[in-house]
Amino acid sequence: MKLELGVEGAKEVSAALALVENLPAYLSPVMREWAGRTVNTHLWGMKNYAPPPPGSDYQRTGRFGSSWGYRETGQGMFSFESSHEAAEMIVGEDQAFMHRGRWWTAAERIDEQVMQLALILEEALRKWPKG
Repeated sequence: MKLELGVEGAKEVSAALALVENLPAYLSPVMREWAGRTVNTHLWGMKNYAPPPPGSDYQRTGRFGSSWGYRETGQGMFSFESSHEAAEMIVGEDQAFMHRGRWWTAAERIDEQVMQLALILEEALRKWPKG
């Protein structure tokens, strides 16, 4: 008895795997654009501030709103960051009591945009080069 095992179309399989290997590089520009739009539209600027509490006379400076950005940590990997010293207390997962319920959390704002990212990536994959 003789059993032989082999891969037919090894060249095609190898070419397909090479394309997938380049997937992060292919999708990075699309993801970079999404990250920038997410920061500019949903995190950055005083337009994203929660309304002041009733009776507050605190004058907002805009420092918190202008502290937002994103950083590319690797191909196809991004982090959203605020350089403001109180960001964690204002929009972090453990918000300070005076912000809880009035301010959004950064994770919520970003999560709200993930479906848009999925649609953008789906469209980019439709244009994926067919090797």
